[in-house]
Amino acid sequence: MLFHKLFPENINGITIGHRSTDALVDIDYETELALKNQAIDKLLKSNNIRFSANPIIPSPMPRKYRTTTKRRAFFDGKKFQLHFGKRPSSNIPVAFSALEPDEHFKLYEFMQQFFAAPRNFKASAKLNYLIIRGSYTERALIFNIKGLSGDIIRILKNAAEKAAAFDCGLKSVFIYVDENNSDYYLEAERPLHGVNFKKLYGPDCLALKLNGKKFLYSPLSFSQINESILPLFFDEFKKILTPAADDSMLDMYCGYGLWSLTFGDIFKHAWGVELAPLSVKSAQNNAKFHYPGKDFRYECGFVTADSLRKIMPAVRPGKEWILLDPPRQGCAPGVLEKLISRKAKKIFHLFCGADEIAPALKIYQANNCKIESLIPFDFFPGTLNIEMLAVISPE
Repeated sequence: MLFHKLFPENINGITIGHRSTDALVDIDYETELALKNQAIDKLLKSNNIRFSANPIIPSPMPRKYRTTTKRRAFFDGKKFQLHFGKRPSSNIPVAFSALEPDEHFKLYEFMQQFFAAPRNFKASAKLNYLIIRGSYTERALIFNIKGLSGDIIRILKNAAEKAAAFDCGLKSVFIYVDENNSDYYLEAERPLHGVNFKKLYGPDCLALKLNGKKFLYSPLSFSQINESILPLFFDEFKKILTPAADDSMLDMYCGYGLWSLTFGDIFKHAWGVELAPLSVKSAQNNAKFHYPGKDFRYECGFVTADSLRKIMPAVRPGKEWILLDPPRQGCAPGVLEKLISRKAKKIFHLFCGADEIAPALKIYQANNCKIESLIPFDFFPGTLNIEMLAVISPE
């Protein structure tokens, strides 16, 4: 059964919109957590998973937590609006979400006024998305646009300069050219060949500070949107990770190295793989900065059963800890079986999509693995989504 189907149609007189981005935003947080705990229990039982999950670890910020937000631009030749994915049916010029920081909405309001001015219509007609990314203190603004000309660049530079005067932590502004006007805005993986990405001003990289370390990454790289829960998330690992002196960490879908480099102090070896070249470059640079001279390697590649056979380090049974953070659609066929066969000490599998939990757990159980714990984290308060960390022991 799909995870969102496990929630009631309404609670305390409030209708839950099952297709809504912020379906639970009008419900108090204590009730929301109770609903999610119940939904997780139903999900496991309905799929005959005879193992109970821990109670959800709440987000320290149940609202206003998103560090990545976006608005789609709609322009009919006269009227300009910034909204979520669908063309707005109301006259509200800027869509509001209680899950986003106030500074984000202020920036969108300013950009709404700027691009609604007739003198800027040439750029308004070409704008696909406005995207804000970064941390709670430093942000980047990205114009996703259909095409560029000298006039449009001048308009965007003017918008960037005026936005910089806002007290909203804006540090960088970029242009991302998407001539296909696609639904893609940044988060999906796509080839870099032919992608036109231009900096208007500011640092080239975004930054995340966590547990005394600073991680730099490309504005095009994936990064978790709920910064507030990351310290709690990694605290759970500290309770479980007990590597021997010569153990290795294998970081699958490594991104810019956040998982493995957070625990680089307690591992002698680390290896990671990631499809996005810019993320891999960021991981390599972060490793060199934090752990110069250590055997930490990151490379670009597909995560499939066949590719892993060719690119992974030699198997070290009983001396590996595997970190697994696949995209929402889960792992490619055969990947879990390939990793299980390495006989690692533990596999940490983070599920970004709840509907992938049961199929993956069944694969682990069919291959004689032991489910040590299921730890849900509320990475997405106010929504019907949940992230689950499964701690697995191959036997």
